[in-house]
Amino acid sequence: MGKRLAALLSGVLTAGLVLAAPANASGVLTGVPAYEGSGIQDPALVGATPVKPGHKIEGFSGASVQSIIGPDNRVRVNPTTTFPARATVLITRTSGGVERQHCTGWMYSASLVLTAGHCVYGGGAYYTGLRFYPGYNGDTAPYGSCTATTLIASAGYRANGAPDEDYGGAKLNCTIGNTVGWYGAFSTTASLNGTPTTIQGYGGDKNKQQWLSTDQIRVSNPLRLYYQNDTIGGNSGSAVATNRPAGSPGCSGWCSLAFHAYGGTQNSGARITAARLTEVNGWR
Repeated sequence: MGKRLAALLSGVLTAGLVLAAPANASGVLTGVPAYEGSGIQDPALVGATPVKPGHKIEGFSGASVQSIIGPDNRVRVNPTTTFPARATVLITRTSGGVERQHCTGWMYSASLVLTAGHCVYGGGAYYTGLRFYPGYNGDTAPYGSCTATTLIASAGYRANGAPDEDYGGAKLNCTIGNTVGWYGAFSTTASLNGTPTTIQGYGGDKNKQQWLSTDQIRVSNPLRLYYQNDTIGGNSGSAVATNRPAGSPGCSGWCSLAFHAYGGTQNSGARITAARLTEVNGWR
């Protein structure tokens, strides 16, 4: 199926698109299904903070380690009020009095965002000044914003910054997932090669707009997955997701396979294993 599917989306995410699992996706499979939420655009109902028009967020300033592989096949997601766009989260960080685009995350419960470990932890400590905007769109925040009550990075990433262990999350001070919904996730002992992948989020070159790229799993390692979705710095923490038909075992709907974090000749992220699935379910 590959990245050419992006051209069929006409610049707008087609939430109803269902991509079948590959024939080789057998073996032990466990997961949590996606939930689409109510979609109601009233931040106060779930304890989120409304964002006033004119609120200023500066652009991304971090080093770009992600890659455009071949032609740039990203397409814009607009509007961002459909699912899973509204469950895709712009993460900002305020430092020195300036709020800047920082990373991408994805809702995984009413009040839990999952992301890359390096988006919440660095230099031997958790970051301060993080804020979370589900479904942010250029200069508007239809669902408001929330802050973190607790930040979490995997023990392995905190210990040595290992790319294979680069995943984490944030418990929020709101229940915005009840409105925007959340991604599902699943693990399998089988190879995922050939599984269609969608990565959507906030690349640093797109001025806080949400964009997506499609491809497939190219290499399945026990702790890491590799793919050729086009990404840029700022996409770190995005779900590496596939859309599974209703009634699929383990997870149905938009289900994450990994936490996007790195670039190179192929892009990659920490794979969701059975142990990691149990771990992040405990964070919920």
